[in-house]
Amino acid sequence: MAFAAALHRLGLPFVLLERAPELSEVGSGLGVLPGAVRALRTLGVGDELFARGAPFRRFFVCSAAGDELAEVSFTRIFEQAGCPGYVLHRGALHAALAARVPADAVRTGAEVVSIEQADGEVRVRLRDDPTPIAGDLLVGADGLHSVVRRHVLGDGLPRYAGETIFRGIADLALARPEISRELFGAGRRAAYYELGNGRVYWWATAPLAAGTDVPRAGRRAYLLEAFAGWAFDLPDVLAATPEDRILQNDIYDRLPARRWHRARAVLLGDAAHPTTPNLGQGACMAIEDAVVLARTLVEARDADEAFARFHRRRARRTAQIVRMSWWWGRVGLWKHPALTGLRDGLIRLGPEGWMERAGAAQYCYDPGGLPLSA
Repeated sequence: MAFAAALHRLGLPFVLLERAPELSEVGSGLGVLPGAVRALRTLGVGDELFARGAPFRRFFVCSAAGDELAEVSFTRIFEQAGCPGYVLHRGALHAALAARVPADAVRTGAEVVSIEQADGEVRVRLRDDPTPIAGDLLVGADGLHSVVRRHVLGDGLPRYAGETIFRGIADLALARPEISRELFGAGRRAAYYELGNGRVYWWATAPLAAGTDVPRAGRRAYLLEAFAGWAFDLPDVLAATPEDRILQNDIYDRLPARRWHRARAVLLGDAAHPTTPNLGQGACMAIEDAVVLARTLVEARDADEAFARFHRRRARRTAQIVRMSWWWGRVGLWKHPALTGLRDGLIRLGPEGWMERAGAAQYCYDPGGLPLSA
């Protein structure tokens, strides 16, 4: 949707194919960090949306027992970056982007099942539709299990990170809404963030085998037992979450790819560089991609040059985030007391400000703007 908004802003024609039968509010919360905030403002999405969420301010990494191991001042980092970051409801973000895309350019219930390239065009076939759709270019922003990626790279299945993640939104007023926390236990992690308007966005992980589904009706009870006795507000946040707001997804990523395109088809977002969610950058990188790819299409002489340039501009940043996020998740899976003690000690005794410096390296990124027109 962000890429469609960028194309519309440039006056370029497109059709957006959406597999779902309708555009609806999905997901829970997410972080929108400075690179994505800059990109959204380029697309005409700004303070009206951000006012519906909550700003990142102070962030503590803690042990499950209640030890504060390290503090990260987002206020300081964002001052250095020259741009703030927010926690938003995913549905609100999606609606703000959709409002910048003509409704007649979006085709819902359109599941792509095959792709062909010939005679200088791309043709896609949809399930239950005998008539192919043809275009000059195809952008696959179709996520982790991308059909377009199979056509472009054919590199098999993503890798499982060894854990599943639960996410939800609780109706709860935090006593210290300016403070967000990530807690480490034995093989499990959890975090919570002020979402604004008396709501809290949270996530929690569990080291379950891939495909292990905790029934929706029993997820809150499962989590309350798994995280019983954990410190700070976490148990109250879990208890305050309605059962139907608790989502579960297994965590996957992919190793960085050497290219993201094949002839007239290119990948964007999770289809190109899926990451584990540990750094909160997955959606942010997709939004950044949208602006960079749209600008590159206007600048380049042809599709091959545009797609190659897009990869060069984005590959290093996305690969670094994918690798850092995978590492953070692996450390969070440690269970043995000796390893968890080592992990907590390293976080507590690391060089002063090391987490803020690592954050600043991510958050000072600027994806650039768009020309006034194509």
